[in-house]
Amino acid sequence: MAEAEQPKTLPEHTTLDAIEQMILRISWLAQRQFVQLLDDERFNLTLTQFYTLLHLAQTNGECKMSDLAEATQQSAAALTGVVDRLLDKQLVERTRHERDRRQVMVQVTPRGLALIAAIKQARREQIYAALGHLSSADADRLLELLEGVLTGMVRVLERSDTGRLA
Repeated sequence: MAEAEQPKTLPEHTTLDAIEQMILRISWLAQRQFVQLLDDERFNLTLTQFYTLLHLAQTNGECKMSDLAEATQQSAAALTGVVDRLLDKQLVERTRHERDRRQVMVQVTPRGLALIAAIKQARREQIYAALGHLSSADADRLLELLEGVLTGMVRVLERSDTGRLA
């Protein structure tokens, strides 16, 4: 077997435990920072409102409330409250479908798109503040390692969804 084809040896169990703890801490801190950012008076959004708004922005048009509820993993009742609050902030518009008046459609407004852009910029600034001390080479290596972690985590999730390793 060629050197490049030889299987990698797994890190020690204690190393894997430390990696797991580090991932949990980073995940928790990142979410906490992001929730605090969204709560800032510039944005004044909840995490659920942000992800709802973000999904609408990514659809590039109108979205049925039922599709939005499924995509954001919310109940129809919970989503109605979220959309009502986004409407109050003039970040979305709600209309009826042209052919089927029973269907409620939602779309992001220009104000909502501008808010998303501002949030993304503020988040980039936070990430730079946290990682700006890394050299370019270290940042590239970190990205490579994180891609490997992500690939492995997706494989485990797919295995739990299908009952087999992807």
